[in-house]
Amino acid sequence: AMTEIKLEDPNMAFARDLFIFGSWTGIAFIDIKNLTEDNITMVNGAPWIVSKRQKTGVPFQIKLLDIPMQIVERYKSFRNGNHLFNIGKQAHQKSSGNVWHQETSFIYVSRHSWAVLALEYGMPIESVSKILGHTNITTTQIYAKVTSSKLDHDISVFESRIKGHLPVMGGMA
Repeated sequence: AMTEIKLEDPNMAFARDLFIFGSWTGIAFIDIKNLTEDNITMVNGAPWIVSKRQKTGVPFQIKLLDIPMQIVERYKSFRNGNHLFNIGKQAHQKSSGNVWHQETSFIYVSRHSWAVLALEYGMPIESVSKILGHTNITTTQIYAKVTSSKLDHDISVFESRIKGHLPVMGGMA
């Protein structure tokens, strides 16, 4: 797995970890960059990130599962102030040859990966939209690739849930 690859270059390891963090949380790069310790809140004994999208100002919240929490802990000693990750000012530069621009695109892909995975594994689109901090559900629908196997699964789940709740139809006379 990507998490087990040992990288000699600490910058590449950091970029990989930010990608994985984005893949497990769906948080945009700029919002990862802005995260502080104050954004971590305990809800029912579990850590959650509660913040607002810089792009839209829309609030979002996501439970920190084990892998992203390990990444938060891994970079605790490297923090600058109370920011969760010490991502430098160079992250704002977007010249085509800039490594940070490539890493920003990389993390943008991780956000999309999270959304597609969440939808594929049955998370309701309304929840995915809220977690991503979208202002409109039509933005989230871009990720909703409805395949015939997904349709078959969804119909089977629906069918199993309604069995026994509907009246039995009479036969032909």
